[in-house]
Parts: sequence; structure tokens; C-alpha cells
Amino acid sequence: MRVAMLHNRYRTGQPSGENTVVAQTVDLLRNSGHEIDFYARNSDDIAELGRKDRALLPFRSVWSFSAERDLTKLLQAQRPDVVHVHNTFPLFSASVLRAAHRLDLPVVATLHNFRLLCANAVLQRDGGPCESCIGKLPLAAVRHGCYRESRVQTLPLAVSIGVHNTLHTWQRYVDTFVVPSEFVGERYAAAGFDAERFVVKPHAVPHSGEVRSGAGDAVVFLGRLSEDKGFADLLQAWDSSLGRLVVVGDGPLRAAAEERARKDLSVQVLGQLPWAAGMEILRSARAAVVPARSYETFGLVVVEAFAHGVPVVASRLGALAELVDDGETGALTAPGDPEGLRKAIGLVADPETSIAFGERARQVYLERFTPERDVVATERIYTDAIARHSASDRARMAGSGHEHG
Repeated sequence: MRVAMLHNRYRTGQPSGENTVVAQTVDLLRNSGHEIDFYARNSDDIAELGRKDRALLPFRSVWSFSAERDLTKLLQAQRPDVVHVHNTFPLFSASVLRAAHRLDLPVVATLHNFRLLCANAVLQRDGGPCESCIGKLPLAAVRHGCYRESRVQTLPLAVSIGVHNTLHTWQRYVDTFVVPSEFVGERYAAAGFDAERFVVKPHAVPHSGEVRSGAGDAVVFLGRLSEDKGFADLLQAWDSSLGRLVVVGDGPLRAAAEERARKDLSVQVLGQLPWAAGMEILRSARAAVVPARSYETFGLVVVEAFAHGVPVVASRLGALAELVDDGETGALTAPGDPEGLRKAIGLVADPETSIAFGERARQVYLERFTPERDVVATERIYTDAIARHSASDRARMAGSGHEHG
């Protein structure tokens, strides 16, 4: 199968699981014998734009005629079987969907986040969940300056959301939407998207096969050190009686973490580490902890822990509640509840419990999250999207014939 894959890469220095997932998908499909034409734009290039182009960028992020024209030429030359769209902001825009549609090509779109509903793409404000703009014109986003804390920078995003949801741009041109969790699909359905066109495909996590030996020796937090990730709750919940806490990551609360580590020898702060080093630490964990206060669309660190046979303590919030089976692969706790978090960590960090939960977590990884299963699922999505597109074409032709009969 020939696939045109589109993705606007996020800036270097802005950690992006989405960039990783897209690159991994391209590699997996190519290694499985598919022809992939990868059309990428890079947000790093914005810094090189001239003054005029930078001034026009907010408008082009709503609709870019140049991106539509460029993609039309590429698709005409390659004639792929299906077009798979990932992030279109800010250099592609939704205009690329019309380019594929006009060439009568099936379109699959993966919704990695809530960009089509929310100006900051994560349904979050003031460190917690926010759904003020779901199913509405995003006036609240402008009022609160949700994108980069700027009303001016939020405005074009809000305009884009309002225009495309009013005109049903994405629903008109996309045959199949892929979401990483049921939770993401439910939020889009609440905003008026057609739930029947949504397919849940969790992200895959590659793994070398090395798993934890025994019960591990520390509780590990691996992520951004910020309020919305629940890191302040973890510091408040932590007690040396729980064992040892290893913190991997960086963020606004790093100074607070290092201050705690100076006073409490059970806390160790390692800062940001390369991915492989982080995985090595995770593999030796008694448990991983993901105490988020805001919605997660998936939760890669949960599946990375499962791949290594490590159980997880997580917030009962967003997609995390789908990934962690309470009492089987870890424990779920209310977000923003340090006392509940302390009890959950104490339960899962018990050596016998940790081993039992970890074995089940590893089995869940093998059943649901391996790259091999991801390729099969992606191929099925493409096949179904092509069939859906053909059926829509036949329906349109039948309708047209009826009108002229």
C-alpha cells in the first residue's frame, strides 16, 4: 500500500511524544513493506521566515492556500492509496484535507490531542481540566489567553477552531479519525463529531525484551515536573517509609524537588535524561507513578512501565483510567489527593504486590501495545478508510443520478 503521511513537527526543545509516534509509525510501515511518502514541515523553520511571511502565519494557520497547492502537486504525482494526516498546525493547516479530497483520495486523521476543540490543545487551564470551549465558539480561550498566555496569539487559533467546526471542515474531508484512547473520542463526540468515524488505536511502545527482575528498588516519577502533572501532589504525598523516590525530568518544580532532596535522602532528583537512560531506571522501579491533575490523551510512560513489567500508580483521570486496571496492573487514585496517592503507592510498592501487578502489566503490554500489533491495526484502519471512502463515492453518485432521473 502507498501512504502519504503528513506531519508538522513540533519545535526542537519542545518535548513531543507526537513527533516520536509519527516517526515510529513511518518506520514500522516501511519495514512492513509499505511505500510511505512522508511530507513534513518543521516549526523550527518559522524562525527563518521573512517579516511578511511571519506576519501572515496566523492567517495561514487557519487556511494555507500555498500548502494546499503544494500538496496537490505532490499527491497528483504519487497517487497514494490513502492520505494519513497528523499535526497540521501551523504550517499545513486544514487546507491539506481539501487537497486530498479534490483528488478523491481517502483521508485518515490521527487526533493526538484536542487541537480541533481547544486553543492550547490539551483541555487544560490553571493546572486542571477545562472543557469551556467544547461544542462552543472558543470565546473563553481568547478571554483567558489560553495559548501561551496571550490573547493575541490565542485569537487565530480560536478563529480556526470556530471556522472549521462551524463549517465541519474536518468531518467533511476525513473518512476515518484515529484516537489514542476512548477518552479522546468521547470528548470529540461531545463536541459534535461523528462517533461512528472514530477508531481507537493506542500508541505502540517498542521494547527490547528486557524486563524487571524481582520487585525493583524505587518508586519512579518520569515526566515534567509541574503542577498539572501532579508533581507537587507527589512531593506532598511522599514519605520515606515508602522507600526511595527517583525523579527523572525537568520543569518549573525542579527547584522544589531538589530542595526536598537536600532535606530528605529518600528523594533523588536526576533531571532530564536521554530516553534510554530513563528506560533503564524505569526497568528497576518498584512502581511508576503518574499523578496527573490534567487530562492525558494517552500516557506513554504507563505503557513504557508495563513493557518493563512495572506496575503504575496513576490518577483516575482522562486516558490514564483506561490504561491502568485498578488492583491488577497498579492502582488508581483521585487527582489532587496526596493522602490517597500515599496509600496507593504504599499498596503497589509492597514487594509481593509489585511483582504480581508487574507480571500482569507485562502481559497487557504484549496483548495491546507492541509495534507488531500496531502495524496490523494501522493496516486495518487504512483498508476500512478506503472502503468507507468508496462507499461514500457510490452514495454520492447514486444521489446525483437520482436527482437527475
